[in-house]
Amino acid sequence: MSKKSSNMYRRSVKQWNPFVGCRFDCSYCKTSFQAQAKRQKHNCIRCYNYEPHEHPSRLGASLPRTEAGEFIFTISSGDVAFCPTAFLKRILERITSEPSKTFLLQSKNPKTFGRAAIPSNVILGTTLETNRDALAQAIGKAPAPSKRFHDFMAISHPTKMVTCEPIMDFDLDVLGGWILQLKPVMVWVGYDSRKNGLVEPPLKKVRALEAMLRDAGIEVIEKKIREGRLAA
Repeated sequence: MSKKSSNMYRRSVKQWNPFVGCRFDCSYCKTSFQAQAKRQKHNCIRCYNYEPHEHPSRLGASLPRTEAGEFIFTISSGDVAFCPTAFLKRILERITSEPSKTFLLQSKNPKTFGRAAIPSNVILGTTLETNRDALAQAIGKAPAPSKRFHDFMAISHPTKMVTCEPIMDFDLDVLGGWILQLKPVMVWVGYDSRKNGLVEPPLKKVRALEAMLRDAGIEVIEKKIREGRLAA
């Protein structure tokens, strides 16, 4: 998928999926990534079911150049946490063989990045929709945001990214403080775009978070921004 047709990250020049699937079962994923996977019923029933599985034939796919700020979103349709270590190492071998290109690996379980040596041309990312564990755990089975933060802090890697999307209500000093400690090169911020009934923050609070991060020299990239709404 080209960056023009991607709904995820504008800077993604390709969504490369040698591995597909996830078991975190986040409610908002069902209306986005899992809904897109349903189009694959006639091609791959495991993709259709969003079942974690490998696609070895895709390891040799042609991958485009990346310019400054761009990346190849690797395992965009799934979570790398469910990828077997042996196959993850094969993906990383391909990435290592393309040192002039930049890749993104993202997980809601950033502890998983410690399973293998990550090449320097990879951006590591995690999602922090909120700092409030109860809110996040009410909509999925991923590790709590507090655990994601601590596990990501423990990963030593020069280039990190944080996604606050779909953003849920949060405590400015806590979530902002976490992100500042992680020192990401970029933070993506966006509201729920698919009406999943999430508990969202007021726009004023989101603007304050963005200002805090920008004042620290962190690039903030907005996606869907609007006034927040409380769940019914």
